[in-house]
Amino acid sequence: MNDNDNRRPRRRAARSAGPPVEETAAETVPASEDSTVKLAEAAVKSEDVTVKSADVAVKSEDVAVESDDATVPPAASEPVDLGKSAEDEAPRSRGLVLALAAAIVLVLALVVGAGFAAFTAYSANQDEDLRAQYTETARQAVLNLTTIRAETAKEDIDRILSVASGDFKTEFDGRVDPFMDVVKQANVVSTGEVVESGIVTADDESAQVLVAAKQMVSNNGSPEPQSRQYRFRVTVSNADTGMTVSKVEFVG
Repeated sequence: MNDNDNRRPRRRAARSAGPPVEETAAETVPASEDSTVKLAEAAVKSEDVTVKSADVAVKSEDVAVESDDATVPPAASEPVDLGKSAEDEAPRSRGLVLALAAAIVLVLALVVGAGFAAFTAYSANQDEDLRAQYTETARQAVLNLTTIRAETAKEDIDRILSVASGDFKTEFDGRVDPFMDVVKQANVVSTGEVVESGIVTADDESAQVLVAAKQMVSNNGSPEPQSRQYRFRVTVSNADTGMTVSKVEFVG
């Protein structure tokens, strides 16, 4: 072989560069698009993480709200002592009941006391009124006995008998006319005056009253008035028809 033959260029088999057709199809996606997809996936994952972070934040806010609610003080006017038990409250309740019972007893005592005082005052007033009536009746009877005039003898004797009863009235039975005649004939003029009086004994039915009286008397035998002093024990009876004098005694 000559040198010309050695210099002839050799032809190589024609072959396209790169991988097989199938591999080329699989990798037809450009590198830039693949990077974009990966970035999108990373962005989605980032958003997912953000959402989760937001959920965590919401849960944290819920926990904070519950914590705030737990720290809100009770609306009661007095602080609540959680250490107190039902056994601790029982003595307090009993104390309140006892205090209330004591207050009720005190009120009842005051009411009863006021009622008793009113009744006592009423009874005292009743007794005073009764004693005053006994005294007034006895004084009037003595005044009637010591005041007699010839000109008004009949009226004077009737006035004496108007309050007489019992033994005192019996003493005048059958003696009214003779007594009146003596007063007229002697021209008696007597004027009585009650000086003092006081109750000896008294109850609802009768009383004994001492009455001191003074009398100025004149008659035909003694034209000049003469003073006389008397003391009477008068028994006054209390009946449905009123008070009357049932007995009169001279005691000096």
